[in-house]
Amino acid sequence: MGEIHPPEGVFVRRCLQAWQRGTAISVADIPETASFEWEAVLEFTSQHSVGPQVAAAIHDTAPEQPLTAGSTAPATSQSTATLESSTESGTGPTTVPERAGVTPVSEQIPDWVIDRLRERRAFVARRNLQQFQELASLSATFQATGIRAIPYRGPVMAQVGYGDVGQREFGDLDFLVDREEIPVIKSILLEHGYEPAYVLDSTEELTVAQERWYRRFGREYTFRHTDSEIEVELHWRVLARRFPTGFTLESVWDRRDQLTIAGTSVPVLSQEDRLLLCCVHGTRHRWERLHWWCDVARCLDLEDVTLDWDAIVRRARAQNCERQFLVGLAVVDSLFGLALPDWIERMIEDDPALEGLSRHVDARLFDETPYWLLDERQYQARTLDRPRERVAFWLSWLCSPNRSDIEAIAIPWPLTPLYHLVRPIRLASGILERFRPGSRPPTELRWSDNE
Repeated sequence: MGEIHPPEGVFVRRCLQAWQRGTAISVADIPETASFEWEAVLEFTSQHSVGPQVAAAIHDTAPEQPLTAGSTAPATSQSTATLESSTESGTGPTTVPERAGVTPVSEQIPDWVIDRLRERRAFVARRNLQQFQELASLSATFQATGIRAIPYRGPVMAQVGYGDVGQREFGDLDFLVDREEIPVIKSILLEHGYEPAYVLDSTEELTVAQERWYRRFGREYTFRHTDSEIEVELHWRVLARRFPTGFTLESVWDRRDQLTIAGTSVPVLSQEDRLLLCCVHGTRHRWERLHWWCDVARCLDLEDVTLDWDAIVRRARAQNCERQFLVGLAVVDSLFGLALPDWIERMIEDDPALEGLSRHVDARLFDETPYWLLDERQYQARTLDRPRERVAFWLSWLCSPNRSDIEAIAIPWPLTPLYHLVRPIRLASGILERFRPGSRPPTELRWSDNE
């Protein structure tokens, strides 16, 4: 893979490969083409949330000051402090040594590019530290009130997988919670200065009937802090109902680990569940952000951690997501060359669908063309294990209302089954709009599904 990518995308991929190896890239890693544009490199770096990794790969960090979840972030964009976290859970590559006999690539990069990367690194450090503190505060409050909630992805991945508060970009705080406890958690968040964030700009508040119906057919609620603008997402399912994968709090709670974040002991996913969910999440989104690829690589490269591969495969099969799991391993292996057990590699080779799915991911990696939502749905259906699951997937997508469907119209509780009609009507309206003379493709870009 890689030949179909623009030269700037090739460079970003090479930076990530060097970062994962623990080496610096060289001038030879810059594609020799007149069309190479540094602005495009920065755009791809931002879109894929891999600024800290790219900065490390060009040897633009100096090990001066460790940064933990309780530290003070760099105050200016001129700071070159290494962002390190003292955690017992793992250590990620933060600074990288130059390769002997090669010219450091940083000497060939324009100063304004270096400055932009430094500014981004400092911004990520400040924002991450703020969100780490908020995560610890909310987790402590939840535990004090008897609420079970497992934070996952962003901050936890940064500390466990990267060993560095500032090496993993993330935009919100994700909690896996019990659906029945949503009303209590909502009241806690409101007391802490959060407000519900809605999909449609016209939505000001949901009725009781809308909220009850959405909790039945949806999978997450989003809240935004009125001052800090930190977003909290409460998930009672990891994937939408159209997927046969039923990851819930109950399915992972008994296997949870504990992690200390900013002085607070927080329940987190087990190493095996974390790897499985990273693969499922990335596959669901067509692996459209390279930092998800890095997450899987870091899950497999932790010191003093031995994964129970048999248990992971058993859980994947029990949750009907074996192919989604294998797609993730195959895709990430194409970039980083993962050290997988031989029998896992044979499982990947024996599934004839994986090669086509991996090619699809690779072709879209740096493609900025807007896509029709149906294209993504076709890919998602192909990642399911069995024909009956694909049939159920399409029926659910066509008939089960999503969040925007429920927000679009308030229906009294006795009539809420009519939402099953609202869904196909809105879908049909969108399809007709596509074929209207003079219409433009919808601006549904990545991660805008809200399902």
